[in-house]
Amino acid sequence: FWFLAGASEKDIVYSGLAYTMEQSAKQIMTVAARYNLGLDQRTAAYLCALEKVFTVYNEAGFTY
Repeated sequence: FWFLAGASEKDIVYSGLAYTMEQSAKQIMTVAARYNLGLDQRTAAYLCALEKVFTVYNEAGFTY
């Protein structure tokens, strides 16, 4: 892994965490806009999680 020579394990973990948090924040803001929630980020995050659970159940064939 010559391309990771300068990065420590801590740097790699923090980089992955920052990326994951950015993507999650974008998803939450998208859901907040879709449902006209304004700045209610808690409800938007809850709806985002519910949509993910529904998608998994739907793809597994558990919904009707």
